[in-house]
Amino acid sequence: MLKIGYASLKSPVAMICHGNACPPGVGLAVLEDVEERDDIEALVRDAGVPAVLSFRSASPDRLPEFSRTAARMHAILELDLSDRDSIDLTRACSLIKLIKSAGAATSLRISPAALSPKSNPGAVKSLESAGLDLIHLDLRGCDGSATSVLRSISDVRGPRIMALSEIKSFEDAKRLLSMGADAISLKESTDEEFASWISSALRKFEDITGWYNAPKHICAGGDLRGLAFCCPPVKPCPVHGALKRLGMTPDEFVRRKLELARGTPLEKGDGTCFGSLIWCCKITKPCYLRDVALRRAGLTPKEYMILKRRVAEGLLR
Repeated sequence: MLKIGYASLKSPVAMICHGNACPPGVGLAVLEDVEERDDIEALVRDAGVPAVLSFRSASPDRLPEFSRTAARMHAILELDLSDRDSIDLTRACSLIKLIKSAGAATSLRISPAALSPKSNPGAVKSLESAGLDLIHLDLRGCDGSATSVLRSISDVRGPRIMALSEIKSFEDAKRLLSMGADAISLKESTDEEFASWISSALRKFEDITGWYNAPKHICAGGDLRGLAFCCPPVKPCPVHGALKRLGMTPDEFVRRKLELARGTPLEKGDGTCFGSLIWCCKITKPCYLRDVALRRAGLTPKEYMILKRRVAEGLLR
């Protein structure tokens, strides 16, 4: 369902487990404070799912040892710098490169303030260039600003993002995923039955829709992936702002989308607003013109969304 470095996740749900076996169905176990443990390999085996080895010490003394262990166990090694509002980016990149040199996948747990594109432009891309596989974004305490902060970092198009936040419902999870998160991270205190349930619900959602973290429409405040659902920019609307953030002109946008539709069922769409399914909206938005065109093209809603996902990837590549 999701790949982070060499780790294949069956669910986009991670949980902080502190060395205990994770609840059934969870995709990733986050094992904290591993620098204090001498039984790391046993911890990884007992987790029962791919693991993140998270430690707070930024000292490079034991990093080579931890990195070799993580690589051997196919675990992700995480630097936890989430207690800082700013980071030494040069040092962080150096530590990530050290981890990668041992062949380990890497994660950085970090606060939004330390990674804000406004206050720290270029940070996300620098971390990606250093080899970072996963941004573990600690959104706890962000309250109502969590989704806008997540979207701003997602729009930079760097490493995969796992959002750590207060998640109490399917809608909470979906809100983060629809703003650019690739995975969600649950606190240790999360009820285990809920963790299993939300993991199962998201897998079923993927089976039904074909895109478990499909974005909101751009006009509803979605991240740049939502351009896959946009109409041609023929009138003043939020698509112009999104294209400016992406560094793409309206003419280039039209050309790119038509190229991505060529040879696919999205080329069809007689009777739709702009004559092609490439310009049509998300399947969850009611539209009888789109639905008639889908039936004519022989496309199921799931197949349509899978194609739209490829369009988003093509536009942002």
